[in-house]
Amino acid sequence: MPIAVWLYLASYIDRANIGNAKVLGLASALHLTSNQYNWALSIFFIGYVIFETPSNILLRKLSPRWYIPALTVLWGLICALFATVKSASGLLAIRFFLGFAEAGFLPGIIYWLSCWYPRTVLGRRFGVLYSTVSLTGAFGGLLATGIHSLDGTHGIAGWQWIFIVEGVITAGFGIVALFVMSAYPAEAKFLTEEERRVVILTNEADRAQRASEGFNAKQIRTAFTDWRTYLWALVFITIYIPVYSVILSLPSVVTGLGYKGTKATLMACPPYGLGFVIVLTAGWTADKYGRLFYHYFAAIIVTSTALIVLMIVENLVVRYLMFFFIMFMFIPVSIVWVWLTANLAGPNKRAAAMGLVFSVGNIGGAVAGQIYRAEWAPRYVQGHAINLACYVIALVAGTALWWSYKTDNARRDREAHKTVKRTGPLDLSGEDLGDLGDRHPSFRYYL
Repeated sequence: MPIAVWLYLASYIDRANIGNAKVLGLASALHLTSNQYNWALSIFFIGYVIFETPSNILLRKLSPRWYIPALTVLWGLICALFATVKSASGLLAIRFFLGFAEAGFLPGIIYWLSCWYPRTVLGRRFGVLYSTVSLTGAFGGLLATGIHSLDGTHGIAGWQWIFIVEGVITAGFGIVALFVMSAYPAEAKFLTEEERRVVILTNEADRAQRASEGFNAKQIRTAFTDWRTYLWALVFITIYIPVYSVILSLPSVVTGLGYKGTKATLMACPPYGLGFVIVLTAGWTADKYGRLFYHYFAAIIVTSTALIVLMIVENLVVRYLMFFFIMFMFIPVSIVWVWLTANLAGPNKRAAAMGLVFSVGNIGGAVAGQIYRAEWAPRYVQGHAINLACYVIALVAGTALWWSYKTDNARRDREAHKTVKRTGPLDLSGEDLGDLGDRHPSFRYYL
């Protein structure tokens, strides 16, 4: 778990540091227009969309033990090379390759963790993992400001130092991970024989996951024929657009409140502190009480209300306070990580479906770069309205998924002449779900 947290923290800092670098000299140094900067944000996700699905299938075919650290080193080095960029076209090119290199990491790390833990404890784990996103807003801004103090050292501008230092740190994390990661519980040398046995049996009881399951092309294909995969993709794209647009643009949006330069970067940090706390809290309550859909629904309502206030209120203090409530946008993401992985039985289908869902979701990242446009400053009403519309769609799609899972569980209960608890641990020991996976009559979906 610590490996996943550190690598994910590094990945988000490396993808979002362009927002801090922009207000600290990047835009002026490269003579970027607002349109060129927006495209630099968006093109990163084009690489994501292209490579995420095949990458997760490769991860299943190969081994997370080597694959994830190698990706980390590669994108860290590309991040450091941002310092060599001299033009807008160069910035667009290197942002594309950064996205391509980093594409396989997030669905890969989520899949990897889902192979280690039963569904009843994934909420806290994914909450801890995703809370690092809020830390990138707070810590990333502070780190960028601190690194910028090197401005002029060895003739290198402060914004260039941001990419060099953060990229080298990431590559270093990848090298360390190469020596400490284990692919799956059965191969974990840091566990005793008894601990390995407990982990393997727990996962087998929870979702009939067997340690010996190999690559299965037929099960891979079921991910693409399941209609829920595409509804999940709609959920992901509509909750990722607001998150990405805020993370990439918050320093610029804060300038609309009257703050400039370093102060704008620093004033964007406090809301992320609240985001860190509420994501951890939601992960804990999701494991304790279940009811994943209720967590999802409530967080979207809070975020949507804050967006409405931002659209209609002009008072600067109120608008800044609303950004604290906007941080509830992180909860639906961490919750759907749990919800999606919990309801995909079989490692092959899970890996492929997650790759596809994350890939489509990251189209939202390409869209997000176009939402908070300079010509809509300082209030960005149009950007807030787009994000609000996304959440309306996300509520409808999430409700449809919840209802379909609920009715399928009820039907399987009737056919089995028993009621299975929806949010607690199952006991699928000895079951072979085969190619049916989560469509097997013994499997129950998490609600």
